[in-house]
Amino acid sequence: MRGQKRFAWLMAAPSILAMVALGIVPLVWMVWTAFQSFSPNPRIPPRFSGLDNLGNLVGDPQFVGSLKITILVLIAALILQLVLGFILALALYSIKRARGLVVSLILIPTAIAPIVAGIVWWMLFNTRFGAINSVLFQWFGIDPVNWTIEMPTAYIAIVVAVVWQWTPFVAVILLGGLTTIPRDTLDAARIDGATAWQRLRYIVLPLMRPFFLVVGLLMIIEIVRLYELPFYITQGGPGNQTVVAGVFLFKLAFSFFDLGRASMMSVFLVIALSMIAALYMRLVADHKNKGASG
Repeated sequence: MRGQKRFAWLMAAPSILAMVALGIVPLVWMVWTAFQSFSPNPRIPPRFSGLDNLGNLVGDPQFVGSLKITILVLIAALILQLVLGFILALALYSIKRARGLVVSLILIPTAIAPIVAGIVWWMLFNTRFGAINSVLFQWFGIDPVNWTIEMPTAYIAIVVAVVWQWTPFVAVILLGGLTTIPRDTLDAARIDGATAWQRLRYIVLPLMRPFFLVVGLLMIIEIVRLYELPFYITQGGPGNQTVVAGVFLFKLAFSFFDLGRASMMSVFLVIALSMIAALYMRLVADHKNKGASG
């Protein structure tokens, strides 16, 4: 028995060591750095500063602005992703042949590197030679729009790019949820005279709630840590009005070399996302309890 336990620990040891080295150690270092003040002179060691970094962040208008624009992008992109993703999932669900091929094709935007996607969308939204302005002018006679250098068009450009890249992923997750719904239940409702809207509202959507919660949580995490798309599309402009949290964090760490505030902001985002995840777990648990009691 002892030999089996030793063998099990021996097999698990590489994974445990990798998790500690790649996960726990950087997290502990980040928390330690968040309470330190670093001098521009690398020869001067850091000093403990307590909550000074947090106070400096809260009092920084750019930090507050980055949170505001991140929340605005999150709200718009998340709603559009869930709505469009569900519509696309319903369309995929109705496909009987070659569904796997269609799913593989629509997942291409998600497979593209964010850096490449950001550069491509910047080219599409470019005022002088962008394809979007060309289409608007040739088809509708609309003068060129300064998509990436004016508000609110810069905000719209970021939302469009985020929705384009991640809606297919949302659709595939929701498609998996649709395939778990028993067809017998839908057929019985149809026989009883339920309309398509009634079946969607009273059967499909309630059963899809856990899948919406899962993909919603994943998209919240993805959008909060968003960096490449807004950086390459607008470079944070006009001014700093589209500097999302990820871009501001990058600037703190690698442009201003303010490791203390950058680490404190990282801790803040980790805590915020952990609270969202805890809320998600509670919603899922409530849904399961209601289903069991029903």
